[in-house]
Amino acid sequence: MSSSLVRAQLSRNSSPDSPDTEERQHRKKRQKTSVLSHLCAHCQQLDLDSTFEKASKFYQKVRDGSVACPNDLCEASDGRHFYNDAIPVHHFQDRLSRPSNCPLCDFFRSLRVQPDAHVQHKLLAFRSSESWMFRHDMLTDSQTWNEIKDTVFMAVVPDDEVIPPWGHEVDWLEKEIPSVGAIYRLEANESRDTDCNILLRAREVSEQANLDLVRTFLEICREHHHETCGRLISHEPIQQGFRVIDCTVDDPTLIRAEEQPWGIKYAALSYVWGTSSADGEPWPKTVLDAVAVTKELGLQYLWVDRLCINQSDDVEKAALISRMTTIYQEADITIVAAAGSGASYGLPGIRSTPRKPQPKYYLDSGSLLLSTLPDPRCDIFESCHWTRGWTYQEGILSRRRIVFTDHQIYWECQGMATHESINMPLFLDDGDEHHMADFMLTGIFKGDAHSGGSQSNQDNLVIVKDEAYRLDYGFPIYRKATTRAQLRGLNEHIRAFSKREVTYDTDTLPAFQGILGMYEENKSLCLLHGIPLWMGIICGDHNGAQVTFALSVTSWYHRAGQNHQLFVSNESQRRSHLPSWTWAGWKGIVTWRAPPEYEHGAFMSDLIALEKLRFLWAVDMYLFNQDQPRRLLSSYSTDLLKSEAPTLIEIRDPLVLKYSVRKETKKEWTWLQRAGRVGRKKYNIGSHDWDEKWYRIAGRLCFIGLTVRMTEQEWTDKHASKELISVLMFASKDPSSEHGRARFLTLRKAMPAAERWERIGVLSLIIPEVSLAKCSTNEDFLKQIPVHRREGVIIIQ
Repeated sequence: MSSSLVRAQLSRNSSPDSPDTEERQHRKKRQKTSVLSHLCAHCQQLDLDSTFEKASKFYQKVRDGSVACPNDLCEASDGRHFYNDAIPVHHFQDRLSRPSNCPLCDFFRSLRVQPDAHVQHKLLAFRSSESWMFRHDMLTDSQTWNEIKDTVFMAVVPDDEVIPPWGHEVDWLEKEIPSVGAIYRLEANESRDTDCNILLRAREVSEQANLDLVRTFLEICREHHHETCGRLISHEPIQQGFRVIDCTVDDPTLIRAEEQPWGIKYAALSYVWGTSSADGEPWPKTVLDAVAVTKELGLQYLWVDRLCINQSDDVEKAALISRMTTIYQEADITIVAAAGSGASYGLPGIRSTPRKPQPKYYLDSGSLLLSTLPDPRCDIFESCHWTRGWTYQEGILSRRRIVFTDHQIYWECQGMATHESINMPLFLDDGDEHHMADFMLTGIFKGDAHSGGSQSNQDNLVIVKDEAYRLDYGFPIYRKATTRAQLRGLNEHIRAFSKREVTYDTDTLPAFQGILGMYEENKSLCLLHGIPLWMGIICGDHNGAQVTFALSVTSWYHRAGQNHQLFVSNESQRRSHLPSWTWAGWKGIVTWRAPPEYEHGAFMSDLIALEKLRFLWAVDMYLFNQDQPRRLLSSYSTDLLKSEAPTLIEIRDPLVLKYSVRKETKKEWTWLQRAGRVGRKKYNIGSHDWDEKWYRIAGRLCFIGLTVRMTEQEWTDKHASKELISVLMFASKDPSSEHGRARFLTLRKAMPAAERWERIGVLSLIIPEVSLAKCSTNEDFLKQIPVHRREGVIIIQ
């Protein structure tokens, strides 16, 4: 079956509106009305119907090749980069910077990009195929492109004198316009039904949530997404204490949680409890609204943690909390409350809980200017729900999610992501599972891989930048992620989770346990207190556990920002119940990337894949709790590691950093900075300097990342006084370059009377190619690293 046939068949079944409703009939009968007397003199001159028509005809000529449209990235006089392919519609000057009696000005004012940063704005027209919803190059290469009609939308963007009237900055279409919404026109007699031949339009959103639309998405998912979204059968059943709320009870005073046998179909609620007295009521508004949603979706039962777990039975409570992964993965659908800061807020659009209104304006022709509202992904990122630790795995582990924001509903399952304010075909591929096509914007609740669709594995890339939000397209193929994609995905999950808050430090790993569980099917990948290691032989004859554990414990550090620096010192709070050598033992934002061009997931997956590497060394470690140390080199199996969960690392006669004086050096290496929209040509826009100054230790370019606040001079002085030591843990030739890397743990004394230390940072040295050329053995290689032997035993706790 072709993709176009799938699109047509499903769109006929997915129209959310009933064609015979009174409101629909009213729209069709709407007559032209004159509102010009209410408009300011500037807006009276606008003929937006004509402008939409002209823009549509122009872009059609661009599409058929009769008119050229510039695609190159341009540079403004102040160094910013922009595209020159929009159609200028109107210059507002500064009149949108203040409230107005003109209703059309107020409409446009509510939809300004960067409203607080600029005084002057302009109105630009774009084609929908260039919006953030689609990856343009994949869309135009697909069969769908030959069968679909493109549409036009407008946006109110800053009017800057250094950027020409038709110009827009490189990231406005991807980041700025989605945060406020695009403007579409619906003609007076235009059908509001989904048309399988129209790429994208806006949908009018009512005060009540469109649960008919959600039912359509749910039916499509149940019919087609059998593997990706079907119920799992691998979970052990919950034998005792599984309670649910019967949502079919008509009298709200009789609603209560009752025990039911495991295996029934149910919905789950993911929400923030809150701290107010209203949040603490037995049946807060969010729960009652979720009961109504569950019933409307044709389900009888709802699971809510606070009501379905016996809070007075500590044993049962602990048992059920340990099964949260199972509960959310087995739920038929998860209702996510991403509005408000507590359980008393409710679900916007359900019962009496209000929504924020959708900006709209009727032209005198009867046409309707309609905002698509902020992309719900943006609303979710700004929500209180997105800041909490426990809600992270609730969202990720769920098979299907219906998310309520203040503006609208967002749907995301494992094969589709869409929302209420956009009206378009679902563009499902013609595979067995009918996922959304690779050119469609994917969801935000990531699985085990880093990316979706055909971009999911990216085994030939080293990704060196942490992005706050990255546009991603397509959905991952079920259980097809490579080891590289999984390691990259795990590191992304750790960074995202480390930004969230947990009330109790002891909740840190339990609240992340479900994420770690996603990787259990990869039997060679083991996670020790959240640190990944590979159980098996790598690079021909090296012990994978020893090598990859040494690599992993030296690869994470704390960095809140996105920009790289060669000395990073962030104050982080210690979680003393966990080892200092794991990211979970500290409260702070974690990264696994560092300059120059280091990405842990890529490096570790290269080691796993290689049959041989010229130089590779890892420290000999013994792991234990309070018992006899067990040598990691050969004694541990995956099951034994998990059961013993050792917290102490013993290193005998370690190699430690010999010199700690950092000397400023010239920048011998430069990295090209690239810019351009996803799916368009990337342009080199000059060299990118990560730091003002670069330094060397014993002639080796160095990077330092610290978990405690410390100046660069203090780092040097504390090493000189032996208050700090840096222990060599890992060294090898870089699999993707001709240089070598040496990785250290920086430690400070935890117990002065004993050789107990705690990890407070990492040090990385680059061993240049010219030095490697002098080596023929690992012993020769180690001589190129400025270390000396320290007699005795150190224990890292």
